[in-house]
Amino acid sequence: MPRPARARLASPTDAELGPVRPVEQGTLLASLSTIIHWADSHEVRAEMMHAAGFPIPDVTLFLVVNHLAHRGALRPTELARMLGTGPSNVTKITHRLHEAGLVLRTADPDDDRSVLIALSPVGRVIGRRILDHVADRVDAIVDTWPADEREALRRMLARLADAAIADGYRPAPHA
Repeated sequence: MPRPARARLASPTDAELGPVRPVEQGTLLASLSTIIHWADSHEVRAEMMHAAGFPIPDVTLFLVVNHLAHRGALRPTELARMLGTGPSNVTKITHRLHEAGLVLRTADPDDDRSVLIALSPVGRVIGRRILDHVADRVDAIVDTWPADEREALRRMLARLADAAIADGYRPAPHA
């Protein structure tokens, strides 16, 4: 795409170029934001896909397998909510994953009218690789920390996760 003509560009003096709300380094918000943006980055996802031997170069499909690996079988509506998309898109995504041999559609034992999307045996192997790789990465990051600091971090993060759930975040069922 060609660059807009100079006359249509705003002057750098007229544009606010910094963040809307600067975050002070070292604060809880800054640390959480850094971790979230790191984990959500294209580079980290691409590395995880490669390390897990993910057979399809599609981040959305990878995210579905990742969700299923973490949470177990899910209803398509739950997947749609997690991905921020609609049910028809989830149908297309699960069809592609099914064609690749990574997921199965199965009856929901709790509701005769519903189906669940579950990892196939091959999908479970790849899901295990994803989870193992993430665990290895986190372990490597804190490997040089003293054991008591690693344990304190584990306890505090568990407490933060519990508080997020109490505040209204609901992880998917079947976890």
